[in-house]
Amino acid sequence: MAATDEALWEKLWASQRLPRGKGQITALESVLRTADAEGSPELRYAARIFVISAYQQGGEPAKAFVPFSWCLAVYDRGEADPRWDDHLYWAFKFLVSSMTRFPEMPLDRTYAVLDDMERRYRVAGHTMNPVHQHRELVARHVGEHETAAEQYRLWTASPRGEMSDCVGCEPSAKVWHLSRYGRFEEAIAIAEPVLGGVFTCVEQPHTVLTSLLLPYVHTGRMAEAARAHRQAYRAIRHDRTQLGDVSDHLEFCALTGNHARGLELLERHLGWLAEAPSPYTEMEFSATAALTLRRVAESGHGDAKVKRPGGEISVKALHAELSERALAIATRFDARNGTSEQGDRIRSVLAAEPLVEHLPLSGPVSRPAATSEPVLAEPSYPDTPAALADLAEERYLLDDDIAAAAAWARFDEVCPEPTGELLARRIAGAAAAIVGEDVEAAERDWTRAAELFAEAGDEIARHAASSKAALARCRSGDSDSGLSTLDTAVSALATLGDQDQYVRALLRLSLGQLASGDADAALDVLGRAEDAVAASGSAELTGRILLQRADLVARSGPENLGAARELAEHGAAVFTEARSPNHAARATIAAARMSAALGELGYAYTAAANAEAATDPELRAQARFTLGRLALDLDRPADAVQHYRDAVADLTAAGDSTGAAHARVELAAASDRLDRPEEVADAAEDAIDVLERVGDESELARARYLLAGAYRALGQREQACALLEPVIEHFDAAEHPPAAGQAAETAADILDELDHDAEAAEHYVRAAEYFRTAELPLDSVRNLRCATLSWLWAGEPDKALEALAAAEKCADTLDGDEPIVRWERAMVGYNGARLLANCDRPDDALERAATAAELLRGVGATTEAAFADALRGRLLTDLGRTAEAREAVEAALAGLPPDADRQREGLEALLAELTGQGSSPA
Repeated sequence: MAATDEALWEKLWASQRLPRGKGQITALESVLRTADAEGSPELRYAARIFVISAYQQGGEPAKAFVPFSWCLAVYDRGEADPRWDDHLYWAFKFLVSSMTRFPEMPLDRTYAVLDDMERRYRVAGHTMNPVHQHRELVARHVGEHETAAEQYRLWTASPRGEMSDCVGCEPSAKVWHLSRYGRFEEAIAIAEPVLGGVFTCVEQPHTVLTSLLLPYVHTGRMAEAARAHRQAYRAIRHDRTQLGDVSDHLEFCALTGNHARGLELLERHLGWLAEAPSPYTEMEFSATAALTLRRVAESGHGDAKVKRPGGEISVKALHAELSERALAIATRFDARNGTSEQGDRIRSVLAAEPLVEHLPLSGPVSRPAATSEPVLAEPSYPDTPAALADLAEERYLLDDDIAAAAAWARFDEVCPEPTGELLARRIAGAAAAIVGEDVEAAERDWTRAAELFAEAGDEIARHAASSKAALARCRSGDSDSGLSTLDTAVSALATLGDQDQYVRALLRLSLGQLASGDADAALDVLGRAEDAVAASGSAELTGRILLQRADLVARSGPENLGAARELAEHGAAVFTEARSPNHAARATIAAARMSAALGELGYAYTAAANAEAATDPELRAQARFTLGRLALDLDRPADAVQHYRDAVADLTAAGDSTGAAHARVELAAASDRLDRPEEVADAAEDAIDVLERVGDESELARARYLLAGAYRALGQREQACALLEPVIEHFDAAEHPPAAGQAAETAADILDELDHDAEAAEHYVRAAEYFRTAELPLDSVRNLRCATLSWLWAGEPDKALEALAAAEKCADTLDGDEPIVRWERAMVGYNGARLLANCDRPDDALERAATAAELLRGVGATTEAAFADALRGRLLTDLGRTAEAREAVEAALAGLPPDADRQREGLEALLAELTGQGSSPA
């Protein structure tokens, strides 16, 4: 074989290991160009056979027509390499399917290819099973329903053969036929038996699950439908070649009351439409996307904006655009087919009505969490702007931000252009609403309100507003100015006769002192507030003082946590008596967290449950966050999952998508504790979509790590590795080497499972360096010994020896004689023995294997010791030391676990051979 051919064959085989898509296509096209210029006829033919499949599976099926015709001509001339005959026959199926998807392809040409396919299959002795399958597909596509039914009958009657689709893909194709004619129970009966099997096709099981989405719904199998959607969509959401399947998931969402989720999917994949694999896929996506948009518009959100490449567009406008696009393509198909089948079908999709009102996709997460509060009727508001302002301010003081916002909204309707004191009150109310998100803007609003109150002659309101602005300045870092203004406001309010406002100003002054770092001064001011509140008798203010003092006492040192908790609990009781559930919930959460810090987890959990009585969903979510963390600490992960689900529902109801994303990350972590990878993936995927948008890199890294673990457990290892790379980079940039090392090691383990040995070795070495930087030598040793074997399996013995030397050097520095330390030293020796045995250094390997076996037995690792003894036995056999070899093999057999059948069989055969040889001198 010429040197050029040999190199090209290596590249050709290497391309087959690449993920399908543009990268693989580019690699194969490069080989093909070079083969045409310099390669042998066999190589030119093989490269085209491979590229046909790559085009079809990589989202560019139109490119497959030319190389297929070329290969067929070579075959007919008798010049084809017979090794690829089955690949050529298989490609007929690709071609027929693709020809239906391009309206420019004449229909008579499709029938001619089908006839040619049948002729060649008969000559080659192949079953007619796939021929009837593809005749059914064409007949159904053009609307010849009687022909489709007859071809389906012949298809099911024909035996499977070498050219038949895999055990997952053929049932999927049958499901589409049966579903088209409303035979949903039969569709499920055909497909479900294969779901529990083992799939070897890259299209499965997501394709068969996607095909079952609507049959499940039509037959009332709602849980199965939701599970199929989650599992199948997860497998395709990052694969541009699967835009057709994405269309089916859009339709499913639109028809099951999940059009909000459908809109998320639409935005995520809309950019793929520009590179749709075929006009048929473009038509399908446009139609199901338009259906989704229609449902969104019908729910009252037609003016909402949809993000797409290049900008935004309204739901209504995009619905019109995509509907027109789908119908225009359908018209082209109908013109080619001479029927109205595709146009009728697309019009039916566009006008479809929901099959169910709402199908929950994620259990309790999809529904608002229940609370102990009764459902209230629509509130009755006062008629005058002043009374509405009174109501809003009253609800704000009771920590009922939702009711306060509603009252201010009503105020705006009644008095859209307030003046004078009403304007001042409105501005102050707006400041209170935004202070948690934009303290500087709130400070400006309160300052303006104070000026307006002064103009109106209301000195009490003026100094109250100025004290709020001053506290905002303290929290923004301007303590000097803020404290000065606070002192002025407190002094003024002390003389103006409003005791409550005076106490509130003192509370703000205390918080300002704390913000400036003077906790002692903050406590002194609180003492003044306590003296003043005795005169007013306000339960709400008494509770505030107790809660504020609890915080200050807790900050003074861990020895004071008990006293702080008592204050917080007292505050909660006062708030409860005052019928202020949100204030009571804040105090209860604070007391629960203090109890947890004291190690009283059960007490803390019971206490935190009382905070679920909060009427504010965001505050209720805080309680459920606390309950979730406590449940995990109490080793009650199932309870934690439910608490985090409830928190997600609360925050979603409150419109806090970022908070809900954080709750979903916690939900993913709790689900991970229960070994529920599908639930981990559901929660983490939804969280990542939001965290990417808001740029929360720390939580994003955590969510990606959890999702990578879920993908690994679900068999989606390539996707898991892709997720881990940005995690490693994040922790590297954040100078957090232990976390970077953990992520790199996890990636290495997955790459090892994928047999990507060189990449695995590189990641193990990278992880070892992170752990060395973090002064975690045990972890560094573990990764270096793993790198040793990965380099060996990658065919890089020199790099393997280098890694072994580094591992042995690092192992020599380990302190102590704990079992884990002895274990790592033993495993370094065992891996070294395996490497040296492969490097034709049996004596060195034998010494390490013997030492490793002894060390492993010393820490009770009998299985690993047996493997080391087995290696020792084989090395001794190769060295001709039969008696010692027999002794080592017997020791290995004695240590093997019961389920090690393969190893036991090999060792028993070796022992029989050694016994037959008799003893040899050592």
